[in-house]
Amino acid sequence: MNRPDLGRILRAVGSVLAAGLLLASAGARAQLEETSVALPLVSLTFSTHYIAEDLGLLEKAGLRVKSSFIGGIGAANAVLAGSVDFSNSSGPTVVRANARGQKLLAIGITIDRPMLEVVLHKDIAAKLGITEAMPIAKKAAALKGLRLGIDRPNTIPNGYMRYFLTRGKLSPDRDVTLAPMEPPALIAALKSGAVAGFVMSQPWTLIPVQSGMAVRLVSSPLGDFPELVPFAYNVVITRADFCDSKPTVCRKLLSAYQQALNVIHERPQQALAVLRKRFANLDGAVVGEAFEQARKATPAKLAISEDGLKHAEELMVSTGMVKPEESMKSFGGIYTNRFQPQ
Repeated sequence: MNRPDLGRILRAVGSVLAAGLLLASAGARAQLEETSVALPLVSLTFSTHYIAEDLGLLEKAGLRVKSSFIGGIGAANAVLAGSVDFSNSSGPTVVRANARGQKLLAIGITIDRPMLEVVLHKDIAAKLGITEAMPIAKKAAALKGLRLGIDRPNTIPNGYMRYFLTRGKLSPDRDVTLAPMEPPALIAALKSGAVAGFVMSQPWTLIPVQSGMAVRLVSSPLGDFPELVPFAYNVVITRADFCDSKPTVCRKLLSAYQQALNVIHERPQQALAVLRKRFANLDGAVVGEAFEQARKATPAKLAISEDGLKHAEELMVSTGMVKPEESMKSFGGIYTNRFQPQ
C-alpha cells in the first residue's frame, strides 16, 4: 500500500470518528430535560444557582435550564401561573402563598438564615444621634418620619424592615414611608437623599458602608436577630404537583444545586471566582466580603427544616404581612425533602 492511500484511510477514519463524536454530543444534548428557574433579585443570596449555572453543573445533572429575572414576588407568581417551573424565593413567600390558598411547594433550601441588613446615610445618623453601638430598639425608634427604601411590597426585605421598625414600636404603615425600588436604585437614592436608608441583602448594603456613605443599623449576617435562626431565607419552590409529574427534573435540579453547595464549602476560591465574574462591575473586596457572609449562611445540605419555616411565619405574623388567623397548623403540606440527592 502506498503512502497516499494510507493518508486517505487515516483521514477517512478521522472523519468517521469526528462524526461519531458529534452525533454522541448531539445525542447527549437531546437527552437534557428542559426546565426554567426565575430569580427575584440580583444578589449573592442566589450564589448556589449562579455557580450551578456558570460551572455547567446543571447540564452535567441532565438539565437545560432557562434562567430569568422576575422581580420580587413576581418570581413566585410566575411559578403559580406556570410561566416558569421553579423559583428561588423566600420561606415567607411560601408561607404567605399557602396561607392564602396558593399552592407552592418548597423542595430545597440554599440559605438558612436571614442575609439582610438595614443601612442609614451617615449624615442622617449623625443628625439623629444614631450610632451602630446603640440598642436596636433605640435605633429603630429614631427613624420615625423618614423615607426608607425596600425591594418590593410583600417581599422578605420588606418584612425584615417592618420587623426592625416594630422593635422601636413604630408602625411601618404610619410612622415611616417605605419606598420600593431595585437595589442599584436604592444606592443612588441614598446618595441623592431620596431615601434616608434602605434594607437589602449583600452586596448592596456593603457598597455604601464600605465607601463611608452609610452606617449599619442592623445586620443579620453579623448576628442581629438571632431569634430568627434557623430561617427559610432562600428556598427552591415549584407548584405543588410539579415534582410528582416530573420527578427527574426536580431531582436533577437539586443534584446540581448540591454540587454547587459542595463547591461553596470545599472550593471557596473557585466559587468566589465565579461570583466575581458575575458581579464584575462591583469592587472585588465587596464581593469577597459578601461571599464570606453568604457562605456562612449556606447549609451543607439542601434539606428543609420546619423550624426555618416556623420562624418565617413568625416574622410575617409579627409584622402584619400574614394575619394571625392565617397561621398554619402544620407545615407538612408546603415542603418536602423527597427529591433530595442521595
